[in-house]
Amino acid sequence: MANVLPPTAQKKLWRMYRARFIVVFSVLLSTLALFAALLIAPSYLALRIAAPPQQSAPAAGKGGTTDDAVAIARTQAIVVALTPLLAATTSPSSVIAAALFDRPAGVVIGHITYAADTGQLTLTGTAPRGAINVYRDELTADTRFSSVSVPVSALVGTEDGRFSITLTIAH
Repeated sequence: MANVLPPTAQKKLWRMYRARFIVVFSVLLSTLALFAALLIAPSYLALRIAAPPQQSAPAAGKGGTTDDAVAIARTQAIVVALTPLLAATTSPSSVIAAALFDRPAGVVIGHITYAADTGQLTLTGTAPRGAINVYRDELTADTRFSSVSVPVSALVGTEDGRFSITLTIAH
């Protein structure tokens, strides 16, 4: 068909296709921009509503001392919360790695919980009954753990292979 049309008609046809392309491309870009704005808007609003911007200028008069006291109290609370982690003699990550290294084949760990205040590590997962027993024996032999407890129901196999092992870390 391009060979049959005269050059002026061909130019007119290409102009029409070019205009269609520009319109479709601009609508596509506008849709993507709108979609991106809709995805970002909830996060932006959540940040603006949850934590309004604070003024960095010190408050004058008595208000400054109460603001300072509140800031000091917050800092002290953070220090008290972090003290057990800073004073720990063993790293939780090294103990967790040791517990996972002792794991025999067939044992799948799905969830790990570490309580810094009590020094307890809880491993939850699934495994065949024999593998749970082998895993318990290997963890008991490890000197990093002072006690290893497994519910009897997991050892007997009444929980369809689900188990929970609580380890107390030796200090």
